[in-house]
Amino acid sequence: MSGADLKNANLMSANLVSANLTRTDFSGANLFSTKVMRADLRNANLSGANFQKANLTKANLEGANLNSADLMGANLSQAVLIGSDLIRASLVEANLLEADLSGADLTEAKLSGRYQREGYFSRGANLGKGKLAGAKMVRADLVAAELNETDCRDVDFSGANLSEASLKQACLVSTCFVNSKLGDADFRGADLTDADFSGAELIEAKFQGVDLRKVKNISFQELELSIIDSKTQIPDYIEVIWTSEDTYECRQKV
Repeated sequence: MSGADLKNANLMSANLVSANLTRTDFSGANLFSTKVMRADLRNANLSGANFQKANLTKANLEGANLNSADLMGANLSQAVLIGSDLIRASLVEANLLEADLSGADLTEAKLSGRYQREGYFSRGANLGKGKLAGAKMVRADLVAAELNETDCRDVDFSGANLSEASLKQACLVSTCFVNSKLGDADFRGADLTDADFSGAELIEAKFQGVDLRKVKNISFQELELSIIDSKTQIPDYIEVIWTSEDTYECRQKV
């Protein structure tokens, strides 16, 4: 089916396992609950397609156009999305465990959880143990997303919302958090060497035991609003004054 024109086609629940779909045009197509495991979708046009609940485990989507595609609840575990276009795509509650999104563009993509009928807010997309190196996630919605043990080096999260996101044990070397929302985000065990926190909101962000000595532009005002402990290593331009075992004040060193 390589290069086929399937624009606006209804392929709901179709079986496309291991299919050759390179350069196929699925723009606007309905692929709800399709089985696309191990399929080759390199450079395919999937813009605006409905992939809700689809199974794309181990699919190859390198260079694919998924602009504004709906992948809510889709399984993309171990999928290859290197250099793909996911601008404004919906990945709400998607499973991207061990997926490779290196160099992908997720500008304004939605990777958050959602409110359930019971009023419970689910966890966001699972990007755990994946590769995001060099990805663009400007203004992306990652509320409650899972990025544990994920390679996020050189990722641009500027203006993104990572409130309640879990980044435990993540590689955040040279990661950009400029003007991002990081309230209640969990950074325990993460490598933040050369990460830029200019203008970032850090209310109750968890930095217990984290080495912050090599981060850039973290303000003492925001650090005071975060959660640190005696094992947190502080930048040399900030002074922490402990007023009790778990309360403290932060000041700019003169």
